[in-house]
Amino acid sequence: MSTFVRAVLWALWCAAMAWLWRDGALGAGMALAGAALGLAVFAWPGSTARRRRTRELRYVEIR
Repeated sequence: MSTFVRAVLWALWCAAMAWLWRDGALGAGMALAGAALGLAVFAWPGSTARRRRTRELRYVEIR
């Protein structure tokens, strides 16, 4: 998933949490916890996968 798609999905997730909080289905703490969970689900996996791929050493032979 691209960074833009992840950001849009997280924004939609946060909007859903805010809507549920406004509607009274969630308390403030649960809505904030849901937003933090959405951040962990949508934002962090891509950055850790990218770091894992680029962690290897690459040698360049100069002649």
